[in-house]
Amino acid sequence: MQEQKIVCSPRMHRLISLAGSMALLGLLAHDARAQRADPDPFFGEIPLVLTASRLAQSPLDAPAPVTVIDREMISASGFNEIHDLLRLVPGFLVADHPDGPPTVASHGLGDAHARRIKVMVDGRTINSPLWGSVIWDNLPLRVDDVERIEVVRGPNGAAYGVNAFQGVVNIITRAPSTESGRALVFRAGRNGFRDYGARVNGSGSGAFDWRLSASRRELSTFEPHYRETIKDWHSSESLSRNTAQFSSVLQLSAGDELTLQVGVSEGRSKRGAEAYLDYPPHAEEDRALHLQAGWRRQIDAESVLTLQYFHQGERARGNWLVTQVHRGNVVSFPSSRDSDVRRHDLELQYDTRLAGRLTGMLGIGLRSEHARSPQLFGTGSWLDSTHGQVFGSLTWNPLDPLKVDLGGTLEHHDYSGRLFSPRLALNYALDRDSSLRMSAGTAYRAPSLMESRAFQTDREGEFIRRIGFRVFEPLQSERMRFVDLGYVAQMRSVGLSLDARVFREHYRRFIDDKSCVFGECPGAEPAEYVPVDPGKKSFYFLNVDDFRMTGAEFTLDWRKPGWGRAVLSQAFIRIDRGEPYSDRDIPNSAPHATTSLLLIKDFPGRWQASLGYYHNGLYYWMNGGDIVPRSDRFDLRIARRFGPPGSDNEVSLTALSLKGRYADFHEGKFRHEPDLFLGVRVGW
Repeated sequence: MQEQKIVCSPRMHRLISLAGSMALLGLLAHDARAQRADPDPFFGEIPLVLTASRLAQSPLDAPAPVTVIDREMISASGFNEIHDLLRLVPGFLVADHPDGPPTVASHGLGDAHARRIKVMVDGRTINSPLWGSVIWDNLPLRVDDVERIEVVRGPNGAAYGVNAFQGVVNIITRAPSTESGRALVFRAGRNGFRDYGARVNGSGSGAFDWRLSASRRELSTFEPHYRETIKDWHSSESLSRNTAQFSSVLQLSAGDELTLQVGVSEGRSKRGAEAYLDYPPHAEEDRALHLQAGWRRQIDAESVLTLQYFHQGERARGNWLVTQVHRGNVVSFPSSRDSDVRRHDLELQYDTRLAGRLTGMLGIGLRSEHARSPQLFGTGSWLDSTHGQVFGSLTWNPLDPLKVDLGGTLEHHDYSGRLFSPRLALNYALDRDSSLRMSAGTAYRAPSLMESRAFQTDREGEFIRRIGFRVFEPLQSERMRFVDLGYVAQMRSVGLSLDARVFREHYRRFIDDKSCVFGECPGAEPAEYVPVDPGKKSFYFLNVDDFRMTGAEFTLDWRKPGWGRAVLSQAFIRIDRGEPYSDRDIPNSAPHATTSLLLIKDFPGRWQASLGYYHNGLYYWMNGGDIVPRSDRFDLRIARRFGPPGSDNEVSLTALSLKGRYADFHEGKFRHEPDLFLGVRVGW
């Protein structure tokens, strides 16, 4: 069937008009700077980013929009959890809930198993093979281990393949060479919050450098919540986690370098509520292991060869007794979240200059994934899948101010077959400090293991008492075609940088889940299925709607030495409502506006205060979540540095959510607890 063409609607006309205004703004800024030609008294070179194209480049040359959350922002935010830092990215939505790990979405379409954003640590993918989501509260590293976070705010399948669908988050850890000596961190506060951390570094004087960090944290994020409307309780959550990370660099020669990183996290989560028959109080145990080994050879000044191996292991355990009441009959049966997951990933990449104005990158990757869970898949056997990809890019400078980037990834996945994700990007430099960008391409999201093989059951002896998620028919991959127009500028004389863009994304074959009851599902029920309550819903996956998303966003970052810094991010999103959506929450899943503002003020005596403000309009979390009302959140942090000049020693007081408890993920069910804690960091 021939695809329907996109007509130029009035909203598209407005988008084009806004793009024209951005171009005019860029030209005016270019003209103003050309007249001033003031030297920069403090703003150094624009920092390079690594994530947009797999190559180090200036944001002015990047083929995709990139937000950098640097070390200063990480510290000033006061956040203790890595996923919370993404609140600083325009258009990103973050929520926590007591029935599982936190969830993150970009521009809406989020649910409890957010799986449309690729998340990496130092370039290695950490999305779980089960759902394709990230187990944020079980990462084997802490906020103190992070140097910066680079976020590609949009599809980036051309560089990273399937599942780099709505964005890419690259968490870059602190290299051993950036620190020396030893450090201790202690934080304690309300809700039973305790956070202890230690870090030891090698001397860094020889060819071998290393860093070892370890921590333990305990906290309660949710208290049991009583829903008056249905006279029922909903879950509480308290966590404890132990983490350790080791990273090392061995310089074999002037051109050869070996790297090794090993991280582990393990701990217990207490979840459920006394009166919650489906989810009574119980303990769940998690363990995660990440290993990364790499070799880098600098062949010449403009040619680099890298080889990397990744391993990811996940282990989850948790069992409880479910009680169901139907027509006076009370039946109890066991439920479980036991699962084991393994991933092996090997990747080879070569970068070189092909000619005076032409550079190229070519790589190949192989991945195997293995998962086992009797409760999720209805079998105790291991399920295996393989994934291979070839990726590359060509960058051409036909004119000094113009850069043309053509990139793509061709891959084959057991669940989705063969897919090709291309991108064409044009960057035009207005001057050395500003540029315009236009990019267009296609990205895909392949079905996850759960969306391909799920048969989630609770059994009592030989009988199936309840069915959760299941698969009836094979799914097609989600596809997105996009156009992005951006403007990046650094106004050195006033210490201001600007990153703005408008975009249009066309989604096809969106994967959703739908409920059905016994006897009315699309496929035959198993013979051993004897439900306690035939009216109890189960869920199956299917491809549903096509729709379009239109948005505009910007970040303003202003700095003044001795005064401080202000970072303002704003996003406006709209999902078209013109089609009869199978799920009414699709167009409502994106708030029309989100705002984040981080103010950092320096005071005499090495004091510093920072204020975080986070706003979202009303929106919905899909499939397990619900409405989240319009809200305004304020965080405050006051800190004082001490010790030798240049040291990181400090004492701080942090209050997260000054307004108190707030609705999170599902307004009717969950109220997140605010945090207030004292922190001390000492190094020597």
